[in-house]
Parts: sequence; structure tokens; C-alpha cells
Amino acid sequence: MKKVKFLSLLFIPLLLTSCNKPNKGEEEQKEDPKAEKMELKEVTYNIPEDDDIDTSINPNDNRFNPSTVEEDEESILNGKTIYWLGSSVTYGSASDGNSMANYVAAMTGAKSVKEAVSGTTIYNDGASADTGAKSYTNRLKTSTAFDVNAKVDAFVCQISTNDCLTSRLNKRGRITDDDVLDIDAFDIKTTLGGVEFIIAYVIETWNCPVYFYSGAYFSDGTNKAQRQNSNPSGTEYGKLVAQVKQIAEKWDSYMDYNVKVIDLFNDEDFNKAASDKYYAWATSDPIHPRKAGYLQWWSPYIATSIENDFIERYNDSL
Repeated sequence: MKKVKFLSLLFIPLLLTSCNKPNKGEEEQKEDPKAEKMELKEVTYNIPEDDDIDTSINPNDNRFNPSTVEEDEESILNGKTIYWLGSSVTYGSASDGNSMANYVAAMTGAKSVKEAVSGTTIYNDGASADTGAKSYTNRLKTSTAFDVNAKVDAFVCQISTNDCLTSRLNKRGRITDDDVLDIDAFDIKTTLGGVEFIIAYVIETWNCPVYFYSGAYFSDGTNKAQRQNSNPSGTEYGKLVAQVKQIAEKWDSYMDYNVKVIDLFNDEDFNKAASDKYYAWATSDPIHPRKAGYLQWWSPYIATSIENDFIERYNDSL
């Protein structure tokens, strides 16, 4: 297994050592579950070394199912409810419908509620297909999977590669000014307007942390072995990830809003953790992991990202 120091999201977290609340006696401190701060976690990948990769084994074999995962009962996410919104990567189109939503739930003991439809876009052009009725913003409002009255502890949204197809780049839109927070001010016919609408809707409806996650790195071209993809290109997807980060920073700076980006695309340690041999085996293409890829590579990173953000906010509350 590969264990690396975790440097994630829009910030570099500092390892927090235990400390006691002031003005309490030693005995009282020991009995108080909030007497000590929690330490941030390091991400532990379960990626085998190249010599141990048996490429004759199907990476979608049942041995990689979420049901095989041992739950961490001490996870800060244990018992929490997480809503997931996205397209094929959130659904798990290359992994029999299993994605990080399923694996994070199995790893942490959280409850994942998944609203994911392959091929769909963040922007909603009002049409009847993947860019309209099935778009992120429309499903966010109409999905029967999401309960507007539920207690939701975190909302996770995929930064869709579908918005980066060459024919759709003119739908990108713009980031609104820093003081624009009104949900009615965002143009959902554009990708960036859709991103801001999703944030505003989630905060207004569930008042919970919002996390956007990107896919793993890929460059321009057509050679999967070199982690290349032509349409969408890595260049255009990288631009969208950067813009979503700008939006997250804008919203995260206001009051108690908590909006972050889990950036798999730009994290060098994350991408280097998967060797070329492992990458060729555990992924269907530069966008879609197989079960093994979700289980061993993507999900540990995403779970630790969310856990550490929860831990930081927990520590800040002491």
C-alpha cells in the first residue's frame, strides 16, 4: 500500500497536535470528548506495486466491490449523510454502477445518496436531453433521490467533462462578481452559472458544506497509455477546474459558507500514485475508473479530503 502525506483541496492543511481546552481540570479534560483536537489524516492508497498487479484479473471483478471494504467506525463521517450529484464518473459507468459515492460510504460508514446520469452537463439549455431535462441543475431541483427536508451533512458535485466538449465550450459563461450571491442572478444556461446556482441552492436548501471534485489528470491527445484525451481535451478541462476553484474561493470567503474543490486533476502526488501499468489496468479511459481504480486510488483520496475538512471545522469549533 502506498501512503503519502495529504495535501489537498484549496489549501495546504497543517497537522494539528492535540491540545486541551483552557480553564478545565485535568480529570474533566480527560472525560470531555472535545478536550483534544483531532489530527488530520494521511491518505492511504491501496494500489498494488507493479510486480503485484495481475492484469489477468478483471478490474471490475467482485473482489473489488464496495461490500468488500472494511468500515472505519472511527471516521468523522460515520453516520453522516452525503448527497452526490454528477454524470458518468459519479454514476460509475465503467464500473457496473459503483463509484466513489459507494466506496466512500463503505469506507467511512456514511450514507451516500447518489443522483448521477451519464452524459449530462452542468449547464441547462432548456432542451429535453442531456443538456436540459437531465442536466445537473434540473435534476438537483427535481430528483426524487434528494429530500429537501433531509438533514444533509455534505454535498458533493462532479466537475463534468461533458461541459468541455468542443461543441459546448461556448456555454462556459462567466464568474459573477464577489458580492453576487442571489440564486436568481446565475445563468444556468452556462456551465459557470450552473456551478454557482448549485452552490446557492445547496446552501439555501440544506445549509451544508459543498465539495466539487475533478477527475484525474489527462492531457491533450488520443493515447490512453499517456493519459491523453482529445475531446474533451485536458487543456479545456483544466481551465474549467481552475474556474470552479475561483468560484469556490468566492463563496468560501463569505460568512459560514463552506465550499471547497477536491482537485484530483492538479495533485501531482495523487496522479503519480498510479503507475502507468496500474493506470492501464484500473481505468477504462482517462476519465472513467474501473472498480479497482475507484476502490484503491480515487476513493481513499476523496474520502480523506472530506474527512480532513470536517476535522478542520471540528477543531476550529473547540
